[in-house]
Amino acid sequence: MKKSIVLLLVALSVWAAPYTIGQSVMPLDLNDQFGKKIALKTMPKTLVMAFEKETSATVNDCLGKQNGTYLSEHHAAYIADISPMPTFIAEAFALPKMRKYPYTVLLIRDEETGLKFPAQEGKITVLRFEKNTLKAIEYVATADELKAAIEQ
Repeated sequence: MKKSIVLLLVALSVWAAPYTIGQSVMPLDLNDQFGKKIALKTMPKTLVMAFEKETSATVNDCLGKQNGTYLSEHHAAYIADISPMPTFIAEAFALPKMRKYPYTVLLIRDEETGLKFPAQEGKITVLRFEKNTLKAIEYVATADELKAAIEQ
């Protein structure tokens, strides 16, 4: 009995661990801020991720100054993890604000998906891919650092 519990705990900890460099990332089906389902079968070259309100604001500081095709021109996508946000707050305040953005925001709404990606408190995660293989992880804190990372 003890053996099976230990094996289960080990399996869960591996399953919940964030992706690491060299690992293949599973395709994602996420909704954007308008509720449109978008399938990322192949990861973009650059994936920008925000896990906190403050880092999302920094991403908006950067992307809000760009044209609507900026992310696609740089083979990038932006994902915001809003899973910790209460549904009422998301629906009443966050999503209406995001719908005004000139760029697409893919949304993680369930905690399980968000835990698959690496994060650092107070930082924006920038992931680099070759097809679906994670090649590099970078953490940036400012809009200028994010712009440089996207344009790299």
